[in-house]
This record gives sequence, C-alpha cells and structure tokens, in this order.
Amino acid sequence: MEVRLPESQVSGYMWQYDEKGCPYLRLFESIYVERGPARFTGQGERSWFFTAKEMGECTLTFSLIRPWSNPKPEYRLIVKIK
Repeated sequence: MEVRLPESQVSGYMWQYDEKGCPYLRLFESIYVERGPARFTGQGERSWFFTAKEMGECTLTFSLIRPWSNPKPEYRLIVKIK
C-alpha cells in the first residue's frame, strides 16, 4: 500500500508518520520527490510504502511538523487488513 501527501520542505513543514498507531503494517520505504518547478517553490510529495504484517484494523496517523514545533495529527487513515 502507498500513501502519498504533498510536502513543502522549503517552508520547513515535513510529514511524520506515527509508527505505533498501526502495528499491522510494516513501513518498508519513505521517499520525497520534487514535483514540477519544485526547486523554486519547494513543493513535492512524500510517499510511504507499507506491507501487511497480519490481519486487523488500525489507524495510520501523519503529522505535519516543523523541527521547532510540536507535531499535530493532520491526516488519519483507517486501514482494514483482511
């Protein structure tokens, strides 16, 4: 499974994934890709790639953070693995 969210590294905001929130998935890769004229605007996308570890239901939680501030959950996704 892939989750993809827009990210602006120039503004200091980056996505952080809460690994404890979904024990039924295993994160195997996270990448950032610049989009379009991103070198001027800092716009891109962060992608996370997951595989299932076992069956169950959990919530993936992503927080948009800056290094100097506390994370706030901004995006949640309920996952049902059958």
